[in-house]
Amino acid sequence: MEDLGIEAKEAAVREVAKLLPLPELLSSIASIKADYLSRQQTNDAQLSTMVAEQVEQAHAGINALALSQETINKLRENFIDIDKLCQECQTLIENHDKIKLLSNARNNLNTTLKDMGGMMSISVEAAAARDSLSNDKELIHTYERLTALDGKRRFALAAAASHKEEVGRLRLEYFEDVDRTWETFEKTLWGHIANFFRLSKESPQTLVRALRVVEMQEILDQQLAEEAAEAEGAGAMATITNQRRTAKKGAGATATPRNSTQEKSKVQGKGYKDKCYESIRMAVENRFNKLLTELVFSEDLMEALEEAKAIGEELGDIYDYVAPCFPPRYEIFQLMVNLYTERFIQMLRLLSDRADDIQNINILKVTGWVVQYQENLIGLGVDESLAQVCSESGALDPLMNMYVERMQGSTKKWYTNILEADKTQPPKSTEDGKLYTPAAVDLFRILTEQVQIVRDNSTDVMLYRIALAVIQVMLDFQEAERQTLEEPASDIGLESLCALINNNLRCYELSSDLSSSTLEALPQHYAEQVNFEDTCKGFLDVAKEAVIETVKVIFEDPGVQDLLVKVYQKDWLDGMVTEYLVATFADYFGDVKLYIEERSYRRFVEACLEETIVVYVDHLLSQKGHIKEDTIERMRLDEEVLMDFFREHTNVTKVESRVRILADLRELASAESLDSFTLIYTNILEHQPDCPPEVVEKLVAMREGIPKKEAKEVVQECKEIYENSLVDGVPPKSGFVFGKLKSLQARKGIWSKLGQ
Repeated sequence: MEDLGIEAKEAAVREVAKLLPLPELLSSIASIKADYLSRQQTNDAQLSTMVAEQVEQAHAGINALALSQETINKLRENFIDIDKLCQECQTLIENHDKIKLLSNARNNLNTTLKDMGGMMSISVEAAAARDSLSNDKELIHTYERLTALDGKRRFALAAAASHKEEVGRLRLEYFEDVDRTWETFEKTLWGHIANFFRLSKESPQTLVRALRVVEMQEILDQQLAEEAAEAEGAGAMATITNQRRTAKKGAGATATPRNSTQEKSKVQGKGYKDKCYESIRMAVENRFNKLLTELVFSEDLMEALEEAKAIGEELGDIYDYVAPCFPPRYEIFQLMVNLYTERFIQMLRLLSDRADDIQNINILKVTGWVVQYQENLIGLGVDESLAQVCSESGALDPLMNMYVERMQGSTKKWYTNILEADKTQPPKSTEDGKLYTPAAVDLFRILTEQVQIVRDNSTDVMLYRIALAVIQVMLDFQEAERQTLEEPASDIGLESLCALINNNLRCYELSSDLSSSTLEALPQHYAEQVNFEDTCKGFLDVAKEAVIETVKVIFEDPGVQDLLVKVYQKDWLDGMVTEYLVATFADYFGDVKLYIEERSYRRFVEACLEETIVVYVDHLLSQKGHIKEDTIERMRLDEEVLMDFFREHTNVTKVESRVRILADLRELASAESLDSFTLIYTNILEHQPDCPPEVVEKLVAMREGIPKKEAKEVVQECKEIYENSLVDGVPPKSGFVFGKLKSLQARKGIWSKLGQ
């Protein structure tokens, strides 16, 4: 104890030291003591209260234990008294076994009377269930009554299973009324389910009750199936246990599978959920019956479309009113979308079967209805890919094919007449003198209208088909123009050709605009399958071909032909051909520049220059005379005349690149040595890789004073140079001259001589 006291004092000293670490704090000792006393009083009060509560609880526990002990003692005394009384009674009762049998008989009689009472009440309960059918609010209660009667039936039939006659009597006397009531109930139930659309608006509670009955029966079927499965499992175990004994009894062994099948058939359930779906399907069939059997064959297509529109709009009410009445797992809205869409596809197929009898305007109304139906589905939250099933199913294909075929046919007939009229009627001119015909603008006005009509009133598939049809119409139009260009250029006429050039440039612009607007309207997966670009460029190609034909008009001019015949003749040497030729060109160029757009005019000038070079080279290689100094000088003067004329109309660099071949051939024709020939020929191949060695052969043959041996050596050397320049046996590229020369088409001359 002394040690504890010392330790306490030391601990107290340490605590005081912590509280008063500085001398200045000694003045606060009085306040610390006061605070300590206050806390001590508070703690004492709390401890006193807690101790008092614990004491009270202890007293209460002791009293409860005492009471329990007293009760236990009384129970023990009672059990002892009961044992004594039982022992005394055993010696007092005689015929104990008979009394026990009597007691069992009494209990069995009470049970039988109770069961008989239940059997006697079946008709009453069935009648009550039948009476309650008139009240839709009692639908679930009616079902519960009938289900309870079914339970009694199962019990009664099981009890009488060993007496076949009794089973038949029970069914006839007691349960026939139950069966009739069930039939009436189910007729009412499926009537409510089939009338789901009206009930969902007028009496949704009735529809919900009917669906609740379906759910309850499904649960009951599941319970009965589980009980049957358990019973079947127990029977299987008994069969295995007695397998050897039952195997000896053939008849019994064969009866077992039949009995098992009968048991299974009893617990298959009523299949209310499947019947519910079937009732809905039949209701939808009835809703579509008039549309699919009458209206779709009517001459008045609008009546069928109005009916289809009205039916399609019902899906909104199904979403708002019907779907909330059904359990979510039924996915009733999706089911209805599928059922409606399947029958609308059937409608479209029936319409497609008589596509020949439906006008294009009505075909557009059909496709327009499909668009509205799809938009309606998407607005109700249906996935876009599912909403487009109608248009993607192929049911519309015959109608779309007929529409496209008629559109292409009428458009082709129209532009064929226009092109024929263009041949007889003079072109029109703009304020600045550019020639044109209305064909281009009218063609694309029609095509744009067709695309816009389909875009506003039809499906993406139809727009895709029309886009392809428009492309085909443009290709056919281009081909028709090319057929016109196959006629002699002089017969077509300069003005018509100029108008054709301008028309195709305009067609290119209009087709590009139509392409852009159409591709923007198409979904990406369709737009990727449409190639407008190549078709649009086709108009530029036709314009280029028309430019070539315009050049032919000049070169087919009798005056021009009279001049060209004299090239490399005496008049040509006297300066009476090329100068007159460019003067004639100037007259034509003035007209063409006025008639066509600037970009086409530049191409025209280049084409005319190229044709002039080709003609001059062709005449050079096909002339019969010898090349002399005055020939070389006249060739040089021709180059200057052509350069001076054409550079006034186009880029001088392009003129120089075209005229260069004349200068090269002039140098080749005036070469004096083997090295000169080979060097000049090598230079020619750099910009005209398709210049064959036959050109050298012809020019060498026209030269005077070149020995035969040297001529042969020159030609052979040039041939080797040409062959070494080939890539895979062909020239690297083609120039604009030598592939067009008539003088090279028949390869004759020195080659045959060299071979001798």
